[in-house]
Amino acid sequence: MERKQTKNKKRMKLELDRLSNLPSDVTEQILSYLPIKEAVRTSILSSNWRHKWATLRRLVFDDKTAKRNSIRRERAIDHVLLLHRGPINTFKLSSEEYIHSYEFDRWILYLSGFSIKEFILERHPSGSYSISSCLFSYKDLNHLGLRNCSLNPPLTFKGFAMLKSLDIRNVSVAKDVLEKIIVGSPLPERMILFDLVSVGVLEVDAPNLQLLKVVGVFEEIKLQNVPNLVNVSIGQKRIDYKEVSRRNSSKLLQYFLSLPRIERLTIEGCLLEQCVVNSFPLPAELPEPLSCLNFLYISMRLNSLDDILVATLLLKSSPALQALEIEVRHGNKSNAEEQATDWLNKNRLWEFTQLRRLKVTGFSCVTGEVNFLDYLFSSLPALQELEISFRDKKNLRKQKRKRVDAAAGGDSSNRKCTFNQLRIMKVTNCSGVKAEACFIRFLLSSSPMLNTMILQPVSAGISWELVELMIWFNRYSAHAELKVLKPLCPLSESYNGSYTEGRYLSTTESYSDDSSHSDDFSDSDESFDSDDD
Repeated sequence: MERKQTKNKKRMKLELDRLSNLPSDVTEQILSYLPIKEAVRTSILSSNWRHKWATLRRLVFDDKTAKRNSIRRERAIDHVLLLHRGPINTFKLSSEEYIHSYEFDRWILYLSGFSIKEFILERHPSGSYSISSCLFSYKDLNHLGLRNCSLNPPLTFKGFAMLKSLDIRNVSVAKDVLEKIIVGSPLPERMILFDLVSVGVLEVDAPNLQLLKVVGVFEEIKLQNVPNLVNVSIGQKRIDYKEVSRRNSSKLLQYFLSLPRIERLTIEGCLLEQCVVNSFPLPAELPEPLSCLNFLYISMRLNSLDDILVATLLLKSSPALQALEIEVRHGNKSNAEEQATDWLNKNRLWEFTQLRRLKVTGFSCVTGEVNFLDYLFSSLPALQELEISFRDKKNLRKQKRKRVDAAAGGDSSNRKCTFNQLRIMKVTNCSGVKAEACFIRFLLSSSPMLNTMILQPVSAGISWELVELMIWFNRYSAHAELKVLKPLCPLSESYNGSYTEGRYLSTTESYSDDSSHSDDFSDSDESFDSDDD
């Protein structure tokens, strides 16, 4: 017995010796993957590990750094900073709890003695905080991320000469200050600007810029000297139409459509709608095609002729487009829906021979939306992957759910498109109403080469329409594989038969959780919630 205990002690000592003798770069790599709280705890492993954590170059603090007590959290940060040895490259503080302004000032002042390359401060939105002027002395900074604060640099500030990435959200900054930061930082490759206060006209002059994301309420965005810009995301939030009429939102889109090398374009919010409000002059075609554009994400009303015309212009001007994602916006019923339907019937898109992937989210199956998809489907002969995510009706009032379901439909007898190249189809958020089942049946019957059908119901209680559809699929497509993912919400949160007249079947036990197929369709970086009337 004693011999066995002695052997175990020797084995433990050997293991500790192996940990103690690890190369310093390996030790630092291990500690970098741990939360700062756990990294400090490694000091008990051995005498050699006692101060290993104090040499970390990347310090990340959040609300889990200490117990949910502001004094303990702030003292923990002080403790780590005061005991730290060596250089600090990254400092990140993210907190959903209130921290007094002078605490931020103390930490920023202390860090000014280091060569900080990455500084991220995500503070609680309550109260105002003007970032310490010491931050603007960080000469080696190459990434700056700020949330819920204001920027007021000293008059002597000339910019961050080494800055390559700028991410500021919900920040109050004067227009001239932002321009000074952008112009004085000649190296930025990524720029993310969300909900900036006091910035109406945004001017961007950055020759190395490759990615630009802008979300908020802007009168105009001027792009100058951006030859390398390839990834653009622009989102305009809804504002009062009287205010819109005094803005020139059309210029928001004009600048982005003139970029010669753009590869990815994301248009979110009500940008298309506001462009129309401001009488955006739509040409028959763009002066120069977007020959490099291979990904397009667009938020639009499928039953609005105004949105359709702008979207059609973009599609016709993108001959190399390979992936298209459409977020369906829902607002007040358009008076021009019949006009939109007539236009769709009279006009046809030419074929997009390069487009392989289509994703539509927020689809309601109302007639206007079905007509637009019929119009689009007829132009996609090379489509290989299709995802349809139906509109979430859970939060709608009962009367509105009935109106949406009553408006759903579309004449399936006139649909003649065939997806000869379609291999993967994914349908999510499916409640099983008759209109949804009919639309899915149409898609399946038009896809003779389908290999995989992925279905995800919205709840564990599925309607007989959906059961019948699965039975029909197994008979019609014997060579295709049907995968049913776990529902989005459990049976207790289901719709209790409010959609359909037939009773429901609970099939919780029969679902297969095959998450390997859930990534067949990736989501875009940023998205807007659709507006409900």
